[in-house]
Amino acid sequence: MKELILTPKQKQLALAKKRRQNWRRQVQNQVNKNEIPHPCRCGFIVFDLEGAGFLEEDITEIAAIRVSPSGEVQEIYQQLVKPITKLNKRVVAITGITEDMLAEKPKLADVLDDFFAFVGDSIVLGHDIGYNDIMNINMACRRFHRQKLFLPRFLDTERIAKRLLPTQTGGKFGLDALMKYYNLQADGEHRALVDCYSAWALYRCLLKEYENKKEEL
Repeated sequence: MKELILTPKQKQLALAKKRRQNWRRQVQNQVNKNEIPHPCRCGFIVFDLEGAGFLEEDITEIAAIRVSPSGEVQEIYQQLVKPITKLNKRVVAITGITEDMLAEKPKLADVLDDFFAFVGDSIVLGHDIGYNDIMNINMACRRFHRQKLFLPRFLDTERIAKRLLPTQTGGKFGLDALMKYYNLQADGEHRALVDCYSAWALYRCLLKEYENKKEEL
């Protein structure tokens, strides 16, 4: 078999990709240590991101809801972000977010501090945030050479569902599939704030399911 000979540029790109993968793996391990594995009654911030579709750190929208321990909405954060790259056509079709909507919006480097200030030291909640949303923000921190990483304590509705409902959903643990399982309806198009409310509604169902199972033991 003929050996593949890489150009210096290709070698440089391959090395950069490997470093990125190794860095991501290391940070993922740090993120995982902060997971709260079982649902609980507490205050938290539900958050969700939308992205341009090509780079995981190329975020186009951040939304978050501060929820009190009693379940009341205390504050809402929502910000569109100017992307690094062009928008993926599939993402545009799903979210309805267009290039024109983002043209005059601030860049992510100028938005992160506001988002971090909103979250503070709160527990965060969302769907598949342990592997995606939290890590997407950390990849952005890496791109912008920020020393401090985003390592909040978190509740992940996808991970919780996999523990509580290992077979009941037919192996489907996406947000839409779990919403359907609990007969929940999203209140609008697929946007970050709508997905925050969906994840929060799903969490309430999972919390009830978890508490009912505990009572049965």
